[in-house]
Amino acid sequence: SLNKTLEWKQKHGKNMDIRYNRLLTKRDFQKGLEHKVLSDDHPGYGNNKKIKTEKGISTYGSLKPEGLNYLDTYRKNYKKRYSKKKGLAKLDCYCEKIVFDRLDKIREIGNKWRNDERLLKKKLKEKYGTFFILFSLLPFLGFIFHILFGNDKIGNGILNICMGTGTIHENNSLKCGGNHKIITQDTYDYISYANFVYSFLMTIIVIFFFIYILLKVIKYERLKEGKSKMSKKEYFNYCKEVFNLK
Repeated sequence: SLNKTLEWKQKHGKNMDIRYNRLLTKRDFQKGLEHKVLSDDHPGYGNNKKIKTEKGISTYGSLKPEGLNYLDTYRKNYKKRYSKKKGLAKLDCYCEKIVFDRLDKIREIGNKWRNDERLLKKKLKEKYGTFFILFSLLPFLGFIFHILFGNDKIGNGILNICMGTGTIHENNSLKCGGNHKIITQDTYDYISYANFVYSFLMTIIVIFFFIYILLKVIKYERLKEGKSKMSKKEYFNYCKEVFNLK
């Protein structure tokens, strides 16, 4: 009948409006997140485009649908962000993506073995522990040279090298017990200097590497929790919270 038809249209029309409004809400929230990420990357971006509700609350701040967060939106804009970077900023953007991908894998392992802490630690050590240990030992390769040839003077190391050059002395080398004509003092000095430069540079690189990783871990957690800009005090407290130092 006509009345039933009108009732059906009225009922299902409301449901369609609700679904449509939900779709718009979710879309507006996603746009809000993208706007927020761009604002963080580019200060001053969109200052005149801030949309608020009747109570003055930001649209994307009042909506929290599942499956959407700052981290997802930030990573979604990686290609666009990477194309705009230059020099070291471009390298940082590339390295950041690698770190975030590794953190995703670590989180997957953590979720899979969360009920077995011992096995979780074992899996993480097998996958990442060996690399970090070997990488942190790179500066100490310079000690091999001093162990073999000596520290300040040739002959104090494992290799017993004699610097005597006289013919009589070399013919009687069995008496002095030293090895001859392996390395000269000048060659030793050059290698020693190069070895010092290597050890110094590798120490700086390793320290910078671990600091960089820690900063990216903090940024990863901050984006995942939807935290934007912080004061120095808030950032310091958040760092302690991330690494359970409180």
